Amino acid sequence: MSNERSALPSIGKVISWLTAAKRVLIIFHESPDGDSIASSLALANILWKRGISADLVCRDPVPQVFCFLPKVEVVKNDFILADYDVLCTIDCGDSNRTGFPERVKKFARTKRRLINIDHHLKNDLNKIANLNFADSRAAASAELVYQIVLGLNARIDKNIATLLLTGLFTDTGGFQHSNTTPVVYELAAKLVARGAQLQRVSKNVSLKKTLPGLQLWGVALSRIWRGEGGIVASLVTLRDLECIGADADEIAGAVNVLNSIPGAKVAILFQEMSNGKIKASLRTEEDGVDVALLAAYFGGGGHRKAAGFTVDGKLVPESGGGWRIALT
Repeated sequence: MSNERSALPSIGKVISWLTAAKRVLIIFHESPDGDSIASSLALANILWKRGISADLVCRDPVPQVFCFLPKVEVVKNDFILADYDVLCTIDCGDSNRTGFPERVKKFARTKRRLINIDHHLKNDLNKIANLNFADSRAAASAELVYQIVLGLNARIDKNIATLLLTGLFTDTGGFQHSNTTPVVYELAAKLVARGAQLQRVSKNVSLKKTLPGLQLWGVALSRIWRGEGGIVASLVTLRDLECIGADADEIAGAVNVLNSIPGAKVAILFQEMSNGKIKASLRTEEDGVDVALLAAYFGGGGHRKAAGFTVDGKLVPESGGGWRIALT
């Protein structure tokens, strides 16, 4: 890792708070992806090795595609605030994405030991947290957790190495996105040398698809349309999931296929959710496009090349064969 990355100013305080903690709560974002899940599990594994009690929480279930990760079965979906003296949010982007925004804010006010570990651009969570360990130059939160691992002088076994590699792999699109820097390759090599199972990660994340999942992708690809300015978009509805028998998380990654279409400058995948919301995933590989700004306009967030937002509404078919978003 470069000296610039390894000298993040708050690392000493992060280590101090974690080693002094009696019980740590780790929250990763709702609708979790590989980086948020794997980075959180990696940090928890390190704390457990040091004899520090740590719990992992996510508002939503872990997608089936990531159930191969070691110890993933310990993730909970709720918590009692009073049980913890340090709270770490990992890869959340903003307080709403924690799934527990009011409890997170209360913890920061009352216990004053909220650590925000993230590689997203600055947002309200950066202001709420009592300590920020954040760097938007990092390709994944796994890079930052790795720095904490080094600060704790922890031994990286094959499970922890595989977890950290999963975070890198997923947030770089299998080392294909433009955020795949020399730092990423250097860290990936170190993790593979420590026993990280790259083939297992690649097989589960990129290649392992269920039949309903593939059929759902087929529906999304059959609805691709081009808009002005290089926009390429598609959608899936709740009805699609019901008819096919697919899980909502099985559409993850399809937006990257839209983004690969020649001439595409911005790819958008709209997904109707069971909670009465529409989730939009945005991707680009254009250096002059910042999809995080578009997502922020609708209350979302993310990175320049990958972002998302949700709105209240539903997808409604039109007589001409098209679709419209009916906001509620």
